[in-house]
Amino acid sequence: MINDKEALFSKFLDYLQSEQAPPEYLGEPPKSSDSFDPYQMVAEWIALRHEMKQQGKLMRSTQDVLQQALEVTRTDKEQLQTRLEDSKKEALSQFEQQQEKLLQELLGIQDALDRACAYWQEELKALEVSSALKSKEQKSFWGKLRHLFTAKVVPAPETSASLRDISLSNQQGVELIRRSLLEVLRQRRVVPIEAHSQPFNPQIMYAVGRQESVDVAENTVIQEVVRGYLWGDRVLREAQVIVAARNKE
Repeated sequence: MINDKEALFSKFLDYLQSEQAPPEYLGEPPKSSDSFDPYQMVAEWIALRHEMKQQGKLMRSTQDVLQQALEVTRTDKEQLQTRLEDSKKEALSQFEQQQEKLLQELLGIQDALDRACAYWQEELKALEVSSALKSKEQKSFWGKLRHLFTAKVVPAPETSASLRDISLSNQQGVELIRRSLLEVLRQRRVVPIEAHSQPFNPQIMYAVGRQESVDVAENTVIQEVVRGYLWGDRVLREAQVIVAARNKE
């Protein structure tokens, strides 16, 4: 087997050292040619192999560096994304806190308007009662007689009708402002809590007192001291209420 390889290698060397006629497409053969050195070819092959190994090692090293750089870039990207999300959450939380504070201040104005409306309604009721009593008194004999004498001495005061018109105008003006503010709050998802005559709900209500009552069931809201409001799904302000208690007797 070894002899066959040596013979084949000898034939290969003889072929390389022999002068072969060049093909027609190559044109004229070169004027001079270097002699073929098989040892040089082997040395060059070994050097080329060594160079390929070195290039392979360099390529693997470069690939490792690139892989590490990709990992660092991926880590930086994840950290940046996390910081962006945290910043967004923090900004949203600050905005919600500022908006909640503003809405609570508006609720104070709404409470004042509610009290003003209640006041003018009470004034209108009082004027109606006073007007009814005066009308009844003027129809009586003594009332007509007293009105006859007092009218000559005391100047006639402002009529109850004009007072009622003034009170009604004031009440309507305050009610208009109150409804406008309620609409502004509603557009921002702020709605009143319906508490009166409802079962007590500790999640949205705060009981400031209990009162015995036989007309309604126990733990039913019988009076709304301070109106509560919802802001979307959140409780912007609890309703302060008085609930019915069972009659101990």
